[in-house]
Amino acid sequence: MNILKSVLVPAAFLVAASSAYATDVVDLGELNAGINTYTGTVAADTTFSTNYNFSLADISSGVFSLSQLPLSNSGISVLDFSSLSFNLYGSADTWLAGSVAGGEFTFANLAAGNYYITVAGTSSGVAGGIYSGAINIAAVPEPSSVAMLMIGFAALGAVARRRRTKL
Repeated sequence: MNILKSVLVPAAFLVAASSAYATDVVDLGELNAGINTYTGTVAADTTFSTNYNFSLADISSGVFSLSQLPLSNSGISVLDFSSLSFNLYGSADTWLAGSVAGGEFTFANLAAGNYYITVAGTSSGVAGGIYSGAINIAAVPEPSSVAMLMIGFAALGAVARRRRTKL
């Protein structure tokens, strides 16, 4: 009888968990320049959707990517997804871009504010699936910084020209 309980109870939980649709929200906070990563683990045979909220303090450029991390053993898919995609939304739930796992998209000028990425799919491995994403943020220089850079180049050019005429 104990063996029956020890087999049936976990099996019942596994069946209940496999048909569940999980929606999670993860707060990544304010993203800084550089590579910011996020990962997720999904139970077997689960359709899921996870929102990764983040904010940008200044106008920024960004490269967004998502990869699934499949694992197989003796021809059996241990960790995998039958479908996996991600989408970027603005603060007013405005869709900005999307792609499937293994793809990426780039934005040249994202305004300061709040955003979120939705990762959604269905796990197909016997132990579920694992994914990893990256948000590479680069600050966009302000016009005053560009003007100062141009003035510096002009000054270097003037000095170089003056030295050349003296020789």
